[in-house]
Amino acid sequence: MKPYLLILNISLGIMLVTCEENKTNPEYQFEAKVLGRNTDCGFFAIQFTNNNQQANEIAGTLYTEYTFIAKNLPTELQVEGLPIMLNIRRIQDSELGVCTAMGPSYPWIYVLEAEKNKK
Repeated sequence: MKPYLLILNISLGIMLVTCEENKTNPEYQFEAKVLGRNTDCGFFAIQFTNNNQQANEIAGTLYTEYTFIAKNLPTELQVEGLPIMLNIRRIQDSELGVCTAMGPSYPWIYVLEAEKNKK
């Protein structure tokens, strides 16, 4: 009987160690302001107001104005001047849109989730 208890205890111990709680942060990492529709690409642009360097690292750029084309920005947040909170990721090549190269060019980011900034 003791070997079964030993195996049971080891199994439970391994299960408790490997089944960690999902620690995704529900808080939004970035604050930004919606700048309006970019005339070159037709998508809305945003300008980060905090964690600027981290946004550049995620986007893979060294851009200093912190203005980005925001792919997947929810329709209800596409309001010029609106302060928002959001989480982002680097955009994939297959997600890039077509731009005319006749207006300002900005790096792209992909919006994972966003909401109006209540501050």
